[in-house]
Amino acid sequence: MPDSQHSTAQKIYNWYQEKSRPYRPHLGASVIGHSCDRYLWLTFRWAKQQDFPGRILRLFETGNLEETRIAKELKGIGVVLHTHDDNGSQIRCFDDSGHFGGSVDGVGKGFPEAVKTWAILEAKTHNSKSFKQLEKKGVLESKPRHYAQMQVYMGLMDLTRGMYFAVNKDTDDIYTEWVKFDQTAFNKLRQRAEKIISATEPPLKVSEREDWWECKFCDFKTLCHGEEVAEPNCRTCCHSTPVADGQWQCSKFKTDLNAPTQEKGCQEHIYIPPLIPYAEPVDASDDWVEYAHKKTKKTFVNGSANFRSAELHKMPPDTVGGTVKKIKEAFPGAEVTKVVSKAGGDVLKIKRPPKSKKKVVSEEPFIDDEIPF
Repeated sequence: MPDSQHSTAQKIYNWYQEKSRPYRPHLGASVIGHSCDRYLWLTFRWAKQQDFPGRILRLFETGNLEETRIAKELKGIGVVLHTHDDNGSQIRCFDDSGHFGGSVDGVGKGFPEAVKTWAILEAKTHNSKSFKQLEKKGVLESKPRHYAQMQVYMGLMDLTRGMYFAVNKDTDDIYTEWVKFDQTAFNKLRQRAEKIISATEPPLKVSEREDWWECKFCDFKTLCHGEEVAEPNCRTCCHSTPVADGQWQCSKFKTDLNAPTQEKGCQEHIYIPPLIPYAEPVDASDDWVEYAHKKTKKTFVNGSANFRSAELHKMPPDTVGGTVKKIKEAFPGAEVTKVVSKAGGDVLKIKRPPKSKKKVVSEEPFIDDEIPF
């Protein structure tokens, strides 16, 4: 017998969480209206995969399914609506760099507001509270990110109108708003995107206060205000650069990087220094960066011959340098593989170099005492 009468629901939530969710390859029009430049940069640089519970992932899919219904309804009232291109893919638009843009929900003509005018379609679902604010204040004031998204799509597709179509998930009420293109707003959003894409280091935070309302529940709070190290992939590496046509290039190996390669990264990865928030860089070369821990003042080197980025991502800040550094110096090739919680406290698991004849401890508590070999 199952342990719970609700096992099926949990199983479905787990199924959503187990699905592969690749990073978005471009800076999306859907996020460009966010208030924080650093949030946009960390998103574009794949600093951290957002971890949503299964219920929320299912909710996202509900919104996608609603788009199909909305398209059917609009066609039903006579709108000539295109939701996919000739190849069957969702209609996409990008700026000249190829790094900024997104996918529109549709492009149509025949909307009652102006039957001869082509317009982009933006479909959204809302809960009752959000829906009431939308009805009261309109898209620009109540949902500025949605408004910015529409301005980007209209600007990139050279259209002057957009239909915002909102559905109340609780009551099935519909709200529609005919949105006009604002050239000034579009120019500012495009310039902001260019600044984010070209930045080699994280821009300023929206606030230095950890308890600031916009930071409090941010996905990147532990990266900006804490000591978490970013994900080790090509976009967080000093060697990679966004180039023309939406492509990325590696200066280390003089090669282009496709999305799967970027996500995987390599052992020559070197962090962009601010992405190790608990340390300050003190020296560097083409293949490594030396840091001093802000609190302990102990030094360590990020590089393939020292602390690889994948190790630093796993390790608690206080364990970098000290004992673990001594082990790696004594056993070239020794590698921190993971952190394990045990009854006596958390421990680091360290893989012994294959050719080493010396005995090396495989597990070490988070202490700074000398380890007998």
